[in-house]
Amino acid sequence: MVLRSRGACATLADHVREQTMVQTRHYNLENVFDADSTPGVFGKVATQLMCLHQLVRQFDSPLVLECGVNEGWSSGVLAHACELQAGRLVSLDIADCSAAIDSEVWTFIQTDDADLDFVLSHVPELERGIDIVYIDSLHSPRHVAKLTSLYYPLVKQGGYLAFDDVDPGPFMQGRRKDNANMEVVWRGIADAVLDFFHANEDDLLLEFHFGSTGLAIMKKLAQIDKLPQPARRLRRRSFTLRSLARQLLTRR
Repeated sequence: MVLRSRGACATLADHVREQTMVQTRHYNLENVFDADSTPGVFGKVATQLMCLHQLVRQFDSPLVLECGVNEGWSSGVLAHACELQAGRLVSLDIADCSAAIDSEVWTFIQTDDADLDFVLSHVPELERGIDIVYIDSLHSPRHVAKLTSLYYPLVKQGGYLAFDDVDPGPFMQGRRKDNANMEVVWRGIADAVLDFFHANEDDLLLEFHFGSTGLAIMKKLAQIDKLPQPARRLRRRSFTLRSLARQLLTRR
């Protein structure tokens, strides 16, 4: 497992700004490119989105599945990368987000993203293997854990599962998004990712990128047809007698 902070992903090269057909409704895609690895809150958001862009650019003709669309910020970035790589983006949302972006490589399906049978009935090629799954829908540790178990077997060897909203830092007391409930939920989402990783760590690599609201990137090393082990929570130690004694001594 590797822990990284904002800016760890390389700045998007100028040649990536090739003309593509994707159109975004709620934001300017060029502004995201320009803000990559720059200071400030929007710079953190852009850097996180560009990490996803770079994941897609690793593949020829990638098949990408996005869970959660909303205003289409990640959808536009993922579609842009898919256009450059002659790939396809399939996005799922329980709300009608069909107007969020416009791209020839984009398929939107209005559905509960946990209804795997329904999703596969509309896009059967997903069953042959997915290069990247991006999870950013219902903000619930249980839902994230469910989607991870559902879609992991469909991810190709060398493919990725990426998770938004894994950094509770911005919601902690006195921080810019101070919100006790969201702090607890975001920490729970990070724990759900870690629990799955710890149960399957021989078959996975995991990175956390802090900044914005966090991004976790899990690379699958196992064959596509290998089923995962159930997620498990490791027992945590808050302190030992030695660490407690050391704390007491250093206070003097």
